[in-house]
Amino acid sequence: MRTDAAGSPPEPNAGAAALCRLGAIALLFAPGVVPAEIDLYGRLNVTLQNADEPAGERIELRSNASRIGVRGEQALGSGLTAIYRLEWEVDPDADAGDDHIKPRNQFVGLEGRFGTVKVGRHDTALKEAQGDFDLFNDLEGDIRNVLNGENRLRNYVAWTTPALAKALSVTVNFFPGEDAAAGNDGIADATSAAIRYEGDALYAALARDRDVDGAGVDTTRLVGGYAIGPAELMLLYQRTDAGALDEDGFGASFAWSFGDTTAKLQYLQSEVWRVLPAADPLDNLLEDQLSLGLDRALGERTKVFGFYTRGHVGGTNASEDYLAVGLQHTF
Repeated sequence: MRTDAAGSPPEPNAGAAALCRLGAIALLFAPGVVPAEIDLYGRLNVTLQNADEPAGERIELRSNASRIGVRGEQALGSGLTAIYRLEWEVDPDADAGDDHIKPRNQFVGLEGRFGTVKVGRHDTALKEAQGDFDLFNDLEGDIRNVLNGENRLRNYVAWTTPALAKALSVTVNFFPGEDAAAGNDGIADATSAAIRYEGDALYAALARDRDVDGAGVDTTRLVGGYAIGPAELMLLYQRTDAGALDEDGFGASFAWSFGDTTAKLQYLQSEVWRVLPAADPLDNLLEDQLSLGLDRALGERTKVFGFYTRGHVGGTNASEDYLAVGLQHTF
C-alpha cells in the first residue's frame, strides 16, 4: 500500500472526496445529461524519466498536465453566441490520497461583433502571448521554470477584439482583488494585456502584466516567430520590474518537422529569480535551461516522444537534469 510523505496511509476522506469529484464529472457525460452541443475532449501525457535533482536521483513516472474537459457554444440570435469550457487537470499516476483533480481554464462567455468576453478562470493574456514558443510546455523544459508570467488566475474578466484582417487582435484582462481590507476592491486591481499578430508564416506579440505576480511587479513580454516550410524559429524577450530590481529574460526555440517526426531545441536564460526569490534557494527559478526533444507521430492523435532537459537553479551551484521518454494521446 502506498503511503504519504510522512509514511502514513492516506486519509480515507481524501480518496472519497476525489471519488466524489470524479463521479460529478462523469455525471456530466452520462447519456441524457449532456446537451448535444457539448464537446468532450482530453489529453493523457505520461513520461518515464530519470530525474537528477539537488535532492537526489531517481527513476519516476510523471503525468504532464493530463486533462479532461467539456466545451461548446450555443447560438443565441442577433449575432450572439454563448461559449463555455470546463477543464480539469487529472493525474493517472497520483497516490490515492492526492488531490489529482485540479481546475484549469474554466469560463463562460459571449461572442459577437464586439469580439469575445469571458469570465471565470483562465490563462492571462501575457501567458497566451507566448503562442507556440514553448516546445516543452507542461514538461520539465516548460518556460515557467525560468520565466515568471505563466499564470492562470481566477477572478478573470477578459475582452478580445475581433481580428483585424484575420490576423491582428487585442486582449485585455481584469482581475478584481476582492480584498477591501488591503485596498483591492476594484475591477482592475491587476491587469494583463496583449496585442498579437498571427499570419500564415509570421507571429508577433507584445504583452504586459501589472501586479499579476504581486503588488509592484510588472512584466513585459515580446515574442516573435517565423515559419519557413517545415522549420519554425521563435524568439522571446521579457523584462520584469519590481521597484529597485529590473531583470531580463531571453529565449529561443526551433522546431523542424520531417515526415511524422519533429526535432525540437529550446534555450532560456533569465535572472528573474532575483525578483521573486524562494524561501529555500533550491526552489528558485532557473537561471538557464536547455532542452532537446524528438517527437514521433503514430497517428492523428497519438505520439511518442523523448527529451533531455538541463537547468541551473538561480543563485546556487545546483543543477537539474531530466532524460525521459513519453506517450501522449488526445481525444
